[in-house]
Amino acid sequence: MIKDLNIALIGCGNWGKNIARNLYQMGSLTCIYDSNIKLSEKLSYDYSLPTLELNKIFKDHNINAIVIASPAMTHKDIAIEALNNDKDVFIEKPFCLSLTDAQKLSELATNKKRILMVGHLLNYHNAFIKMKELIKNGKIGVPQNIRANRLALGAIRSEESVIYDLSAHDISMILSIVKELPIDVNVQSIHHHDNVGPDAVSIKLSFSKGLTALINSDWMSPYKEHKFSIIGSKGSLIFDDTKTWSEKLLYNPSIVTSKNSIIYAPIEKIEIQENEPLKSELKEFIDCIYSRKSPLTDHQEAVKVQTVMDMIDKKIKGNKIDT
Repeated sequence: MIKDLNIALIGCGNWGKNIARNLYQMGSLTCIYDSNIKLSEKLSYDYSLPTLELNKIFKDHNINAIVIASPAMTHKDIAIEALNNDKDVFIEKPFCLSLTDAQKLSELATNKKRILMVGHLLNYHNAFIKMKELIKNGKIGVPQNIRANRLALGAIRSEESVIYDLSAHDISMILSIVKELPIDVNVQSIHHHDNVGPDAVSIKLSFSKGLTALINSDWMSPYKEHKFSIIGSKGSLIFDDTKTWSEKLLYNPSIVTSKNSIIYAPIEKIEIQENEPLKSELKEFIDCIYSRKSPLTDHQEAVKVQTVMDMIDKKIKGNKIDT
């Protein structure tokens, strides 16, 4: 049993600051690092914590785990070094930028018997947890189609596409519900900037039992929409993360009959307890460090998500060749 858990944070940017706040509140943040000295100095001052060079973090036997919130292109190398120095590791999404790298990290974590977790945040959101519970209990009958829209006017990342920045969330959620990889992928993409991939995508995933999922991801949208819905034979569940907590999860009993007529029914609000998903996610990481159990979003789950993103990337490249 680890009496005093010491976690190092690598990456002090916008999301890293949120991670630092939560780890500090949990009493586990012990030191920080960022290649941008101004960012690391700011957090060092805020929390009265030391900044250490990467090599010192890796070699310090008193540091039990590392949270990686640095740019995506650095994730693989930092994680490899951390795992090779017997640290448990949490990687903010995207896990990696290639399926090969994801598989290598997963294999290394298994061989080293270390916890390796990815920050697929929405799996820890109480609205999504409740949604899965209701699906399991038959609230919507047989699931038929999933719709995921994640749109905003946000940062255009040069080293990763909108698939790795936004679609990763929805792919993780879809796989959590469907519990299998898609058998077919179709993609339409829009490329407006000089980065490694598309700025907007429309993706259709088809699964073996007939269920389909439609994903729209766009970081150039003039409006914000974070909505995840699942349509079943007895109605639909709608998770809208832009709404207040009392309206984040809705049940719509209206259905389309086998004769293509519509039976309308009043929409119901589903009561859920408010939570901060990031705090719940980091608590899961800490609990797994102590228990040595695999996290909900462990490296095996990360590889499955990476597999789907790889399928999407290959389809886009094929589309370009065709045109």
